[in-house]
Amino acid sequence: MKIINVKGMQHEVILEPLCAAIGNFDGVHLGHQKLIEECKRHGYKSAVLTFYPHPSVFLKKIPDYKLITPMEHKADIFSRMGIDYLIIIEFNEDVARLSKEEFILWMKNLNIKSCVCGYDFTFGRKAEGTILDLSKEFEFYEVKKFIFEDVRVSSTYTRELLSLGDVEKANRLLGRVFSIRGEIIYGSQKGRLIGFPTANIEYKNYYLPGNGVYFVTIMIQQKFYYGMCNIGNNPTFNFSLKKRMEVNVFSLDEDIYGENIEVFFHKKIRDEIAFASKNELVEQLKKDREKCYFLSSNMNFTK
Repeated sequence: MKIINVKGMQHEVILEPLCAAIGNFDGVHLGHQKLIEECKRHGYKSAVLTFYPHPSVFLKKIPDYKLITPMEHKADIFSRMGIDYLIIIEFNEDVARLSKEEFILWMKNLNIKSCVCGYDFTFGRKAEGTILDLSKEFEFYEVKKFIFEDVRVSSTYTRELLSLGDVEKANRLLGRVFSIRGEIIYGSQKGRLIGFPTANIEYKNYYLPGNGVYFVTIMIQQKFYYGMCNIGNNPTFNFSLKKRMEVNVFSLDEDIYGENIEVFFHKKIRDEIAFASKNELVEQLKKDREKCYFLSSNMNFTK
């Protein structure tokens, strides 16, 4: 997959005509996947046209907008799906001010001959452009809303499920196991003192699941391990205002600080709660670990 970065209206010349799926694609859920597969069916090189940073950073004035799949993670998913080109438009004030006519001209300059969009896609200044405008200028394919398990699949709904800790249903809507990538950084190291050493993950701008303990699999140096992950503020001791993501990796006893890690969320075990004492916390962690061992014995080792 070739990545084309578009900055300030400048970009590498694309000689091959493209069919482009257009959108933000946060999560690359089943609905997004339907768009992407459609763009591979029409005789042109396939492309995904998306934006960085997420338009909400500018349009909704949310500077720390959290993402189900940040750009690098999305790019890996697109590549695995067999997309030929990933076109990343730097979204800024100038792009936000483009009229629908200017945006269409921009698409033509990218050698886009055909495009695929969701039924509710809008573009251009104040969202003045619609799929009707695109259908007048390109070979156009509209993808209707995607219904799965009686709900419309969307990034917003996926976030709601993650906030509730319902990673099992979120995984079904994503068509894969939700995961977070990050670097293992130094934390307080207090987990070692109670027999549960944890890797503290720098999760950057990922959208975190709701506070609680989760059964997870972990990939470190291309090897997979079972484990449990706590998302939260550590209310019993070592409280943190910023949410922490800490992973207890089973069957791994080595220094992994500085390593990149990917954590795959399979099931929420319990909510995060405050315990009356350290001993009470340790006893609960033992129960959590046993439950994770039980769950691991009933699944194939998989992402």
